Amino acid sequence: MTHSRVAVTLVAVSIATLSFARGNLKELTVPLKYTPQEGVHTTSADLTPAMLEKAIDIRVEDARKLADPLQIGQGTGGDDKVFPIHSDHDVIAFIQEMVNGMGKEWSIKQEHPAPRTLILQVTRFYVDESNKALGSMYGTEVKLAFILKDAKGNHLAEGVGTGSAHRYGHAHSPENINEVLSDALKEAYANVFADAGLQKSWISGSASTVSTAAHTAESAEERLRKLDDLLKKGLITKAEYDKKRAEILKDM
Repeated sequence: MTHSRVAVTLVAVSIATLSFARGNLKELTVPLKYTPQEGVHTTSADLTPAMLEKAIDIRVEDARKLADPLQIGQGTGGDDKVFPIHSDHDVIAFIQEMVNGMGKEWSIKQEHPAPRTLILQVTRFYVDESNKALGSMYGTEVKLAFILKDAKGNHLAEGVGTGSAHRYGHAHSPENINEVLSDALKEAYANVFADAGLQKSWISGSASTVSTAAHTAESAEERLRKLDDLLKKGLITKAEYDKKRAEILKDM
């Protein structure tokens, strides 16, 4: 093959690769794996010794109200066409397995049945991929509404734990998607246990009157700080910043 033909072939391959990278996809299926970015985004639960002495049964429920329960997000290409991102298997079963694993990592005594039951209602488990000229920006949000009950089914505490993560990575990358989803899930789960009302009721077994408003606002403030940092570093556009900021403020 002549040098000119080799050059033409390489150009054609490069154009085809760039075309794929810029998002000419109809959908993307992701094999879900728990792969937090250790050393980059580390989170652990704030648990007291008294909490670790009390056994708890942790259950995960789907409260996303999606037509397709396997959808976990969306992506956009350079052509501005939006495509869905799907999980390759049951999302709630995956989250249940992951929270069980994190519970062991954090030394939570998990039993079934147990004196306390923590129900985690997944209201948000979503990744948004914004395709750039080279690579993509990934943003993820996880929300876990929780209800703590005693052995008789009485409500002791309720609230919400949220988590988010962002990173710049390869275009249409299942690995990068798993990283940001794992980080956001870990943060949301840790924030559930950081709730003052949940901690008090878990230990005492009595219904809590502690307000979670301050914690919710604090979480929103942290998310806004992260968003500001992304804009300053040039990892998101002003339009993306304004859109996400409006969403965070609406949740406060």
